[in-house]
Amino acid sequence: MEFSDKELLVIAAANRKVKAATLFRLLLIMIILCAIVLMFTGVVIAEQMIYFALMAVLLAVALPQFGSGPKYEDLLKILEDKASMQRSTI
Repeated sequence: MEFSDKELLVIAAANRKVKAATLFRLLLIMIILCAIVLMFTGVVIAEQMIYFALMAVLLAVALPQFGSGPKYEDLLKILEDKASMQRSTI
């Protein structure tokens, strides 16, 4: 499967975005673990942690769609175009 220079740039940008999302998720896990320790030591009240936990889950799930870089739909469009070209040659 041959890719154009523009398509390769989109793929590289998506790769960078995935790496950034993975790093963010790892940092978020570290923060959550620290918050759990603080909760068990009594420094933070568990009721306050509910809002933080909800926001953390929403950010972790939605992060790949935030910020700059190609969206999932852009990458899917490239693959669909390549698949349709490959099907037409068969």
